[in-house]
Amino acid sequence: MSQPSVYEHVRDKASELAAEDYERKSTSELTTLLRNTDNPEVLRSIAERELESRGVNIREAGPVRSEPIRRPLPFRFTGSGGEYFRIWVVNVFLTIVTLGIYSAWAKVRTKRYFYGNTILDGSPFDFDAKPTAILKGRLIAVAVIAVYLVTINYYPATEPAFLLAFFVALPWLTVKAFAFRARYSSYRNVRFGFRGTYGGAAEVLIGRGLVVGLTLGLAYPWFVASRNRFLVSNSRFGTKPLSFEMALMEFYLAYFVALLLAVVIAIPSFMVLGGIAAALAATEQPVEQATAGIIMLLNVGLFMMLYLVVIGYLKAAITNTVFRHTTIGEHGFESTLHTGKMIWLYLSNAVAIACSVGLLVPWARVRLARYRAEHLTLLAAADLDGFMAEERQRTSAAGEELSGMLDVDVGI
Repeated sequence: MSQPSVYEHVRDKASELAAEDYERKSTSELTTLLRNTDNPEVLRSIAERELESRGVNIREAGPVRSEPIRRPLPFRFTGSGGEYFRIWVVNVFLTIVTLGIYSAWAKVRTKRYFYGNTILDGSPFDFDAKPTAILKGRLIAVAVIAVYLVTINYYPATEPAFLLAFFVALPWLTVKAFAFRARYSSYRNVRFGFRGTYGGAAEVLIGRGLVVGLTLGLAYPWFVASRNRFLVSNSRFGTKPLSFEMALMEFYLAYFVALLLAVVIAIPSFMVLGGIAAALAATEQPVEQATAGIIMLLNVGLFMMLYLVVIGYLKAAITNTVFRHTTIGEHGFESTLHTGKMIWLYLSNAVAIACSVGLLVPWARVRLARYRAEHLTLLAAADLDGFMAEERQRTSAAGEELSGMLDVDVGI
């Protein structure tokens, strides 16, 4: 009898190891392995034998949907603090000189810079809104505020009516703002879109917002999850709608940890400040104005630190959750923001901005944008070029629904 070849020996050994591993797998996992035709025949045979040994009727086993193989395409941000600083300085100067009129052009320049330096698969994003549309919206907002201030000055009893009108208009303002931003955002000549309605926005912002008040804030994570679902599920890329699977418990967990983090930091900090105040009071000497000012600054600094820690944590946790449960067709996302790193970015950026009297704002914005982009990945389920070509063709056939009269940015 001839001796087995090296290939046969390796194959038999691999089959033996696979059989041992498959014994520990669940029936559903084995059924998936068997039904997935991408798996090698020898492995499917081992899965079949293991299922038969468990008394599973393979012919009656339900169909298994094979998950698409997704190719990771990381985002990149190529901007620099020095480059954006020059844009920012000009924007601030001209906005001041023109009494705010140039702020519309400043907003477009800023968005174009950040969009153009956000790269996916070698191509940048684009923002091509007209500054006059933004200026139009801001002039309307200024006029409304002016009417409000003049009216309540002469007729104070009308203030509740104005507040109620704003409350009712908030869903419409939100829909218009997101529709404007999406309409003028594009990638490889395919535009984004937003098709949310006033009714849907009112149900979330007003209806669920009232529930938050009635539950004394306990329903706030539910409100945030619902708001994200409304914004994502009403967005589209070309003709392809985005979908969002609301993982409510993940939102509640994020806010619970944030609250716990705030308590853990606040209790010892306030105990130290309270001890200092008590020691000064025990001396029965009048506290100098400078000392009182230092204590007040310490209290303000503590509140700011708590705020930045909580916001940094929530930004990372909520962003990761939203992207993890967002899909465009078969394409998904992966966001891996680290909560500790985000807290550090928020704290160090705040200190840098304060110490530089605001001059390091551009550096801080670029630093945060780069970190967020570097930890975001598109999980492409198919060839991205083919997907983009198909969407360009569909979008061209569908046409753009542009409204000249209501084409304003309300600035939300």
